[in-house]
Parts: sequence; C-alpha cells; structure tokens
Amino acid sequence: MSTPCDSLQAFADGELPPADAQAFGQHLAGCERCQSELTRLLQLEQLGRRYLERHGPVEVPWHAIPRNRLVVAGAAVLSAVALLLLIIPRFSGGSTTRAVPELWARQQRTLEARVTYPEADTYRPMVQSLMGAANAPRGNEVSHAVMGQLENQGDLPQLVAAYLAGGTPDTSRAKQVLERMRRERQWDANVLCDLGVAHYVAAQAQQDSRRTGELREALRLFNEVLRGTPTHVQARWNRALVYRDLGLPLLAREDLAVLERTEPDAQWQNEAREKRKRLEGVLQRQANWQAADTAGFELISQGVPALPEALRYADVPLMRRDFYHAVRARTSAAEVRAFLPLATQLDTLTGGGTVLQEYVQRIAARDFSVRAPLAAKYARLMTGQVASGDEEALLRTFLASGEDDIALGALTYAVRHLPQYTPQLVERTRASPDPWFRVLGLQVEATQEQKLERYDRARRLLEEALDLCTREQLVYRCIEVENDLSHVSGWLFHVSDAERHARAGLALARQAQWDQERMLLQTLGNAMRLASDVTLGRAYFGEALLMSDGDRKSLRNTHQNLAHLAIQALELDEARAELDRAMDIGLPLTQHGIAALVDVARTRRSPRDAQAVEQALALEPGNTPGQRAYTKFLRGRFLVDVDAVRGRALLEEAIHEAESAAPEDVTAKHARAYSYTSLIFADAAKGDFAAALERFGAELGVASTGRCVLALTEDTERSLLVARGAEGQLVRHYTPERSARFDPGSLAGVVPPDMVGALRPCASVDVLARPPLQGRSGLLPSELAWRYLTRATSPRPPPDGRGMHLVVSGVRYGEQHNDAVLTWSPSIAPGAALQTLRELHATPNRVLTAMSQATDIDLATHGKIDPGSNTAYLLLAPGPDGNDALDENRIRGQRLSGAPLVVLAACEAARGTSALHEHGSLPNAFLAAGASTVLAATLPIPNDDASAFFAAVRERIRGGVPPSVATRDERMKWLNGGNDAEWVNGVLVFE
Repeated sequence: MSTPCDSLQAFADGELPPADAQAFGQHLAGCERCQSELTRLLQLEQLGRRYLERHGPVEVPWHAIPRNRLVVAGAAVLSAVALLLLIIPRFSGGSTTRAVPELWARQQRTLEARVTYPEADTYRPMVQSLMGAANAPRGNEVSHAVMGQLENQGDLPQLVAAYLAGGTPDTSRAKQVLERMRRERQWDANVLCDLGVAHYVAAQAQQDSRRTGELREALRLFNEVLRGTPTHVQARWNRALVYRDLGLPLLAREDLAVLERTEPDAQWQNEAREKRKRLEGVLQRQANWQAADTAGFELISQGVPALPEALRYADVPLMRRDFYHAVRARTSAAEVRAFLPLATQLDTLTGGGTVLQEYVQRIAARDFSVRAPLAAKYARLMTGQVASGDEEALLRTFLASGEDDIALGALTYAVRHLPQYTPQLVERTRASPDPWFRVLGLQVEATQEQKLERYDRARRLLEEALDLCTREQLVYRCIEVENDLSHVSGWLFHVSDAERHARAGLALARQAQWDQERMLLQTLGNAMRLASDVTLGRAYFGEALLMSDGDRKSLRNTHQNLAHLAIQALELDEARAELDRAMDIGLPLTQHGIAALVDVARTRRSPRDAQAVEQALALEPGNTPGQRAYTKFLRGRFLVDVDAVRGRALLEEAIHEAESAAPEDVTAKHARAYSYTSLIFADAAKGDFAAALERFGAELGVASTGRCVLALTEDTERSLLVARGAEGQLVRHYTPERSARFDPGSLAGVVPPDMVGALRPCASVDVLARPPLQGRSGLLPSELAWRYLTRATSPRPPPDGRGMHLVVSGVRYGEQHNDAVLTWSPSIAPGAALQTLRELHATPNRVLTAMSQATDIDLATHGKIDPGSNTAYLLLAPGPDGNDALDENRIRGQRLSGAPLVVLAACEAARGTSALHEHGSLPNAFLAAGASTVLAATLPIPNDDASAFFAAVRERIRGGVPPSVATRDERMKWLNGGNDAEWVNGVLVFE
C-alpha cells in the first residue's frame, strides 16, 4: 500500500507531474519524516555540486538528467521550490551568484560557529590559538571591493558569511544585513541561524550580563530554527556552543550527540565527537561528588576504617558536614582522636584555623561511659535506622543528655519534621564557637521569617550569614545561603539580586557539589522566570532536568517550572504537557505547581485536576493571612469557570483576607492582585463589562464609572480593554484567546479606533493599566492628553512655605562607565530654594537624603536597563561603598514629605517590570514614596532638548494646567515645530 512519502525521491528529482508535485508539496509542509529525508538528499546534492566546483564538470547525457525529462512540469516544480525556500535550510541559504574563491580558499577556519552559506560551511579545522595570546587568531581581512561587489550583486547570504567567517568577524554589519533579510522574508531558517551566529560571536567580546544577553538572543534564534526545522545541522551545532558557553554541558552534549548521528560530513561528525568528549568533565564532577557522598556516609556509619577515603575527598564541601555527624557517632575517645588528621585538613581548607581540631580534642575528653550509648543511637538516627515516630522521643533524650554537640546535630536533622524545636536550634547555634553553626542558625532564623512573610528581615539575616560564611570560607554553607538569598530576593521581586545570588551560588557549587549545582540551576531558572526570560529559564531548567538522576522531587519541581515558562510563552499545550509530566511522577504538586495548573485548566482542564488542587492545597494551608488568602485565590481561580458562585465567593474572600494582612506580607499582595484579575475576567466572560470596569477602580480605590477613563489588563491567553467615553458610553474590547502578548515596549495600536473615538473629546483620559501593562508608550494618539493613574488621592504638599527644588545633574560617573556628563537647565519657581547635587556629590545616598524634603525634583542623569531583570535604574556617582545605582527598591523605602513633582530626565526611566502583583517601575516607586506627579520617558531622550521640554511642561503646570494636558500641549508644540522630536511621544505622566 503506497503512502504520500513514497513520492519523495520522484519529487526531489523533478519527476512528478505538476498536479502530483503540488499535492506532495502540501504534504511535505507537515511531514517531519519527509523534511528530514529531503534535507539529506539535498545535502548529498550539495556535496556533488562542491565536487564539480573543485574537480570540473562531468559529462552526462541529456536524457539521463531527471529534471530534463519533465520540462513541462516547470511551473509545478517552481511552486514546490518556493515552498522549499521556507522549510529547507540548504536551499534558503543558496545564492544564484558564484562563490568568491578568495573568501573560501583557506585551509583553516577562525570561526568556531557554523554559518549556512555552503562554501563557508565546507569543513576546515579550527586554527589553533597561540599559547599566551590575548585574543583568538584573526583571519585574513576581506577587501572592501569584494564586499561591495557582493552587496551590488545582491548576494546577501555570501555577504553575511563573509562578514562572519571571511576574516575578523564584523557582527554589527552582519546583523544589519540579516535584519534586512529577515524583514524581506516571512521565515527563513538560514537567516535566523546566521543572525544567531552574529549574536554568538558578539558575545565573545562582551562580559557579564551583556555577554549573557547576546548568548540569550543567539539561543532564542537557534531554538526557533530547530522548532521549525529539527534537521538544521548548523543551528544544532551552534546551539551546542551556546549551551557550552552558558555552562550547560549536558545540554551541549545532547546536541553534539545528535550531530554525530545526523551530520552527513564525516569531518564535522568527528569534531562534534571531540567537542562532546571535551565536555566529559561534567560527568567527572558527578562521579567525584557521588564518591565523596558515599565516603561521607561510610565515615558516619563505619568510622575509622572509612577515614582514608574521606581524607581523599576532604576538598569536597560536603565532607565537613559529614565530619560532624561522624564524630558524634563514635563510641570511644580513641575513635574520635583518629579523626584529628581529617579535622586538620578541613581546617586548612578554610583558612588554617583550629576550630575542628579543638572540637575533636574536646569530644575525645568526654566521659564515654555516658556518651557511648548516645553516640550509638545518633549513628542509628543518621543512617536511617530510627522510625519516624520514634524521632521526637530520641531527640528529647539527646536534649537532656548534656552532650551538646549530639543535641545540636539531632536538632539540625529533626527540625524539618519537628519545626516546634526550631527556637532551641537557633539558641544553641548562637552559643556555638564554630562559625559553621552560627551560619546555620541565621539560615534557620531566616526560614522562619519567610514563613511569616517577613522577607526583608529574612534578607538581612541571610546577608549576615553570607558575610560570615564568606569570611570563614565555609563553601557548603555559602552555597546554601546564596540559594536562600536568591529565593528571598525573588519574593521581594528584586530580580537582579535573585539572579546575582543564584549565579554566585552556582559558581561555588560547580567546584564539587553536584547536588547543589542542580539546586542552583533550578534557582537560576526561577530568577529567569521572574524576569520573564523564557529562553534562559528553559535552558537552566533543562540542564537541571538532565541532572535529576531520577530524583522525583527534583523532577516534579522542574516540570512545574517549565510549565510556568510555557505559560509565559503562551504555549499552553506545552504547559499542560509539563504539568501532566509533573503529576505522573506520583508526588503531590506544590502550591507553585497549582498556580500553573489553575491557569492552564481554564482552557485545558483534565479530569484529575480537581483532586490535584485539593491535595496540594491541603498540604500548604498557610501560616499568615496572606498565605491563607492565596490558598483561597487558587481554589477560586480554579472554580470560577465551572462553579461561578463558589469561585467568586472564594476570590472575594481572598481579597478581604489579603487586605487585612500586614503591609509587608508579600503573598497577600499576590493574592489580592490575582483575585482581582480573575474577577475582572469573570465579569468580562459573562458580558458584564460595566462591573469589570468598576473592579478596576475598586482595586485602586478610585471611581471608574464616570467619563474619560480607559482600563486595560491581560491574563495569559486573554486580554480586556474597557472605557467610558466623553459621553459616558461604555466601549469594550475583550479577547478571550490570543496568540501573542502585548508589545513590551509600546502599546501603539492596542486601543481600537472606536474606543479612541469615544475618548477623543475628553479633556484628559485617566488610564487604569494593571501590571505589567503600565508604563508603556503609544497607548493613545499624541494629540490626546492622558495619564497613568495609580492611586485614589494625591499626597498633599506641606503647608505654605518656601519650596525646595532639587536638581541632580552633571554627574561624574565611575571610571568603568563610558557615559557622557549630561547638562541641565532647571526651571525654578520664584522664591524656591535651589539645591544641586553635581559631580561626585551626586551619590545614591546623598540624592535619597536630599529628596526627602524637596517639593520639585529634577534627575538629569543616565537611565540604564539592567540586562538581567530588564528593569530601569538611575546611574549616579559612586558612593563610598562603590554603589552608583538608584533603583526602585531603594526609592520605595523613602518618604518624600514635600509631595514633589518629579522629572526623570533619563533614558527609558519609565520602563516597568514584569511584576504581576504591583506596579513596578521608577515612576511608581516615586509615587509610592510620596511624589504627587512623575514625568518620565520610555525612549532615549536627547541631552540638548530634554531640559527645554521638561522646563516648559513644568511652567505650564505651575500656571494651573493639569500635568497630562501640559505634557500633551508641549508635546504637540514640539511635534508641530518641524524638528526631530519623536522622542516626546515617549514622555508619560504618572499620578
């Protein structure tokens, strides 16, 4: 029985009749098997073409050439080739012009990545780097004449290859050409792949976050190519390089192993094999840690006979942990003294102190007629020979024994199951002479503070612990502290700090701690999730998945997080699949997993979801009002689409409970915001858009039922815009399912014409944009006056008196920054006092202090975007501690008693965060601190024009014009003035 796939060879040879060729072309677009096989056939044809170019033509009779037998089928074949241009990488990169011999005649290549132009991708071994050379060897430079010739001929694929692989790479020009090619073609695998190469090569010249940013973009492009064309060998090769450079060797090895099987060129195969073998160090790290872990367990269970192996692995951080357990488990003074060499070596590894040696001597002097039975019981506890029901009785015995180290060890082990003993553990660690236990105690205290939603207090305790363990070189403890700090920073939505601590912990773990390496990869993936970085998040979780080694808890947690990332990418089928994988493991989902499940279940509900929700929420009922409110929110969100009455009631209760929580209860903020989201969309789903608009206002405490108000929000696959026009008419635009999120930079075109028309007669429009949509430009046309409204009432300025205008300008930046000093001409109100902070005096601390009493503030400095968290901060002069960044977290902690009008004359200072539970941005931080109005831009602003524009807006406001109208009037004046003033469209008003 024949299948459509049987026609592949005839299609490739051009032997199908026109109708059949067209039908097969349609089949080919959806058949991965045929795509893969056709790629192989075309690669063989390409090899033949190279042979002809190198060795001359081979005479073949005309009638033996298959394509000449069906000239009449030319139209159909051309149609099929047009399709192939979209799906076959070798064709899409081809060129109608001949290769330039001088470009590709070299015997060695200088570019490790692979471009798609066939002649540039002919295998050549990498040129060797010279020992001691500062940079990689450079290739022969390509003449400008050759580049101009390729440009004139329109041979853009070869031009790109020349920029990237023809000599010293010119990534800037390559990117320009590739972006042009990208705009001209809907989807081209080779263009995307070569663009990824340009970003990958550019990363080699960068450091830290900029390097990571280029690697991220390269990885995103290679992923996109491989999703559309899984057989694209260059993209897979290049993705392996990115994984390797990101420190993800297991993922890199997987891609290289695929290339060993699928790459048709034996020389490329061999190099892939060599690269894979060079990454086997990761397997050695795993084996070394497993051997050390085994040696530590045997040290506890066997004692002295296991000492030689323990000494061999003394440099693995976990050995100090197991050393304590092993000493406590010994039943004689002689056995304890035998541990002195190991104690000496461990002390040496932490700076040469004598803490452990003194500990051994102190324990060896104990009365073992009393201690020995306790030590034997401790050994049984640590080797898993005590039933869980007997642990508390044994713990009480240890606590009453007078053997303090055994009691401390048992507390450390048992508090996970018996949290009521946590205060005793903390008290004993404070009295310990060993910094190992003092760090542990601070960690335990911080954990308790987290459970009570006191994350700021937890952060301070962990920072103290990190300082102590760093000074004492306690690597094992430092890894765990960095991990804890990353999670606490994440809860506070300090995304950059969360990433920084995760990376620091991962670097330490990679010294020898395989299990903690996996833990920190998950933590780093979580930081990427908070930053809405799906590409890197998937990469880090993907590596952790390969490291899981069957650990069910790790597998479940990883699949839950991958589901969250799929939700962010609006790939809901993939999110459903990840949740099913997590549930199939057999462990209950965590509350974090349920948060993903209740989102996905709205459109992809499974019969077992209800049980999974109840099972998980029963295990985590909550310790604080905020946590209990969040549990109700999850139940309500899951039910509201199938049991509207009960679901709505739970969501209303969640809001009420969240509002009764302490101000620092972060989970309460999440529960309140997300419950409003669910209720707003529940109203929209049943067509009650007036009620939905009322909820927008209720959330902020403002009246939203009058006129000239626009509200907008989004929630995974759905979005809602609802407005009251100048005549009070209700206009709405509800999208229950969408394929893409709103543009993160601009909302131009989002508001439909009928809604704009209803708002056009308004003197000014109040915009209620729920996070993360606030702070984006282009929402309404330039000629309309509008403002982002974030709270019900404006703070009142102090009683009549002399105002104080603070101006920060002319900042002298740190030597590591290559930023120009900005000028500023302030507009000072008559009679107002002027305070200026310039040059090295404009440090973050001094600026914060000066702002507290100001009634007007001008901050004329550079705005920067943190590449990790994608959030804005102000660059100032470095303080004594070296800090030169003023971010929203520090601003929120201030009190601006003068209710100032704040002008942020800094590029992109209005950019918001990806937080869903609160308005995150510099303008909102100033409003939260007490500012009355903030003017800020989403675009780069010119140094020469900025002070004139903002001064004119400020003068209009002083004359009694509302800020939104004043900004609109000045904006239109500049736009109609004939100058290049497009940047003024990015100036936004926040009140």
